[in-house]
Amino acid sequence: MAKSTSPRKSSPGADAPASAKRSRPDAATATLVQRLARARTANEITNVIGLRPIKGRSGPKIAY
Repeated sequence: MAKSTSPRKSSPGADAPASAKRSRPDAATATLVQRLARARTANEITNVIGLRPIKGRSGPKIAY
């Protein structure tokens, strides 16, 4: 069966219940995700999460 080139067949109703269970994230989670997406440095990320800033001899460490 590993060498078969035809795609596997699935029942048409098998995918519907899994996607119906997903709900939209709440507003707080969506806001947190947006703030994390805008963060460019490690210190901005830690600020969004609520941790202490990262310090080093050469100043704040850059993540991205």
